[in-house]
Amino acid sequence: MKKSFVIIALLYLTAYTSKAQFLDSIQAAIERKGRFTAGFNSRNSFITNYDAPIWGFTLGVCFDRKFAIGGGWNVLTSYRTITQTVNGESVPATLNFSFLSYYIEYLFRVNKHWEINIPISIGIGNSSFTYTKAGVTSISNTRTVVPVEPSVEVDYYFNKYWGLSVEIGYRYMLVDNKTINQNFNSFTYSTGILIFPFEIFAGLFPHTKLAHMIEDD
Repeated sequence: MKKSFVIIALLYLTAYTSKAQFLDSIQAAIERKGRFTAGFNSRNSFITNYDAPIWGFTLGVCFDRKFAIGGGWNVLTSYRTITQTVNGESVPATLNFSFLSYYIEYLFRVNKHWEINIPISIGIGNSSFTYTKAGVTSISNTRTVVPVEPSVEVDYYFNKYWGLSVEIGYRYMLVDNKTINQNFNSFTYSTGILIFPFEIFAGLFPHTKLAHMIEDD
């Protein structure tokens, strides 16, 4: 009994210390000057087991390359034709899905080449479907949705100008559109090339004021 108590106490102390160190690290990063970030991304996902690519644009602020916050716009770019019932009649329809997202992200630099990022985002938007009947196009069943997306991203930097990225996550619909018979919960994944235009600009024009601001960050 005494031995078990000691083990539990040590585990609790370790967890508490790790949490404190993590929070201290974030606080120290936020106290540093932040730099603006922007990016485009295309995430692969599924809706009812069919491919559903999501295009996104993000704006944020990164602090000391350890902690980042920001937001963005996300939209379903293409999906198969679905069948919906309108006034008792089945009609072919196009699925719509878009949302604003807000994220926080912790960045862990392993070494000069490898970085692990852990972002989590929550969004608010809507889903609906578009159909054409008797020559008239209409949007129907518009409802508010709230997706949550935790993920893990692994980046490899060849140098400070470009690199490669792999990300895997999961989209869970905290609030779903019950009027559309589609399953939006899904794994998400993406691969891409990282390009840092500000660093490229600083390399091409090293004596400009903007270049010095970028290098200072």
